Amino acid sequence: MKRPEHIIEDLITRQLDGTPLTDTERRELQEWLEASEANRDAFLRAYKAWGNARLAETRFNTGQALENVMARIAEASRPRSFLRPQLRRLGIGIAAAACVMLAVVGYYRLQPSTVPDIEMFIRQADTPVFTQKEVQLVLSEQKTLLLETQKSTIRYDSTAIRINNAEKTIPKKEAATFNQLVVPYGKQTTLTLADGTRVWINAGSRLVYPVVFEKQKREIYVEGEIYMEVAHDAERPFSVHTGKMDVCVLGTKFYISSYGRDRTQEVVLLSGSVSVAPAGRSDRGIRIVPGQQAILDTSESLEVREVEAESYISWIHGYLPFDNDPLSNILERLSRYYNCRIECTPEAEALTLSGKLELKDDPAEVLKILSATAPINLQISGSGNFRIDYNPTTNNPN
Repeated sequence: MKRPEHIIEDLITRQLDGTPLTDTERRELQEWLEASEANRDAFLRAYKAWGNARLAETRFNTGQALENVMARIAEASRPRSFLRPQLRRLGIGIAAAACVMLAVVGYYRLQPSTVPDIEMFIRQADTPVFTQKEVQLVLSEQKTLLLETQKSTIRYDSTAIRINNAEKTIPKKEAATFNQLVVPYGKQTTLTLADGTRVWINAGSRLVYPVVFEKQKREIYVEGEIYMEVAHDAERPFSVHTGKMDVCVLGTKFYISSYGRDRTQEVVLLSGSVSVAPAGRSDRGIRIVPGQQAILDTSESLEVREVEAESYISWIHGYLPFDNDPLSNILERLSRYYNCRIECTPEAEALTLSGKLELKDDPAEVLKILSATAPINLQISGSGNFRIDYNPTTNNPN
């Protein structure tokens, strides 16, 4: 027996609001979801609206959403009386989401199905683990590939996913809508997306992207450090989301650093033009030109600086440059790259160095080279950790 529509709407609202459902109600909702693709699409849209309303006002204009939804309900000549208990029971943010959900069930259900939103996928995906040895390519909930090579290459073409120059080929039909690439500490990966865009992913980074981009837009999500060469497509702007920052381009070359534990996030432009804004705040976006760096701080303020852009992507060529940089900054980058602990005395941290280091496979080799050219002593523990002390008797060629 088909349940009245307003009962299904109530079940979805309670499910999203966290109100417990009985076993019978859960079965009813599950049966409704399994009944058609349109029902599942309606629920996905409701989930997205609910999540956005919960995040922050900057991510969801609740007043405008409510106004738009009520207009659509009126156009469809649907009764509004049952909305009032929902609005009283839920907070204003959730009320707006509930209204969006109701309109989705009653109005959007008739519209064509769309690809699930990348932000929804991010919320549902497992937290990545960067400490394991292999690169993880998550194709679906049931299929994850582990890549053991130091520098892996992955390419998506019209029919398949080709890994390490077609050493392994996966039919695209085996992959879900969104794939996830997790690059552990000490490794790098090069990825070619379906539109021809190339992405270099540094150690300790995560990338989420669609197997096939939508017709109107291209968007990916990143945590960590990447360099991109975006394939030009005037009809489909390319957006990169970090959770705190949105970067929008058409076709260009740029670098992003968005490690979760850093207080700032940054974009460096090598060619073309990009717009940078706090997440969900395109009205506060700024445009930078090649040779400029945009820095987003914890207060969501953006600062622009002139920089030597090429130095920010030196890691894709296997070396780390530094120009009168504090030793503390150099060691922080090495510690992140190799996932190792490097203790350093305050006197040594204050040293400034210039030059470049080759990023060898073994961090001990890199630190030994550093200690041979700077007034420091290096100690290596049995557990693979390092300690650096200031040694003024060592000659510093700089």
